[in-house]
Amino acid sequence: MSSHLSDVWFSVTPLQVASGTGCWVTTTDGVEYLDFAGGIAVNSTGHSHPKVAAAIAEQATRFIHAQVNVYKHDLLEPLATKLAEITPNGIEKFFFANSGAEITEASVKLAKQATKRPHVIVFSGSFHGRTHMAMAMTTSKTGYRAGHSPLPSGVFMAPYPDPLAEDQDAEVACALKGLDHLLKSMTAPDETAAMILEPVLGEGGYVPAPAAFIHGLVERCRAHGILFIADEVQSGFGRTGKMFAVEHYGIEPDIICMAKGIASGFPFAALGTTD
Repeated sequence: MSSHLSDVWFSVTPLQVASGTGCWVTTTDGVEYLDFAGGIAVNSTGHSHPKVAAAIAEQATRFIHAQVNVYKHDLLEPLATKLAEITPNGIEKFFFANSGAEITEASVKLAKQATKRPHVIVFSGSFHGRTHMAMAMTTSKTGYRAGHSPLPSGVFMAPYPDPLAEDQDAEVACALKGLDHLLKSMTAPDETAAMILEPVLGEGGYVPAPAAFIHGLVERCRAHGILFIADEVQSGFGRTGKMFAVEHYGIEPDIICMAKGIASGFPFAALGTTD
């Protein structure tokens, strides 16, 4: 029988799942499998956590969609207050959306509005999403971009240190030199709204940023009035041992992107910013 489902997604397993509990999934023929995928950084509390399921069920009886332009739902401010308590110092304001790609695009829109500058710098190996602007910002593999050109302009790619290089100090220095060259040759600082970085590269190989490298980026941002955006869609909410990966470095981003693990499988995302 032919399928009416689009074949846009490739499959890493042939499993047809019917349910999931904790770290286990059950297929339609009743076989249980230990799930090491975790919903690609989404299921932070496992499948169908009873507290998450209960919260969804309770909310469904109250309101399913209350458009914020029309109503201010009574849960918005308490959620923002809670996020202010757990996000890095200086992050005080929050905007909510549905997905990681949506929130990374929102971060760039905000940076352009705040700085009145047109360009953004990304880093080699980055993954920021599959929507059109997010594709332009993604450099981890050609498959994400192939067939969709021309992509939005104003995105410039800087080098990322090779984690396999023997001399990491020299590798970081070389990557920062490449960034400085970019600022002198392709996008001047007064044209650059933001640098956006995954503190741990996701699709680019799960590579933590060297401390000297990320501190070098932040120093350059501060010197030139460029906003530093931490894309914590994959690394946030405890996946690196701290609530957010930037906490390992002792840095304070201007903007932080949150999704995936924030709601343990429910479509939700947040943008956190300084005042």
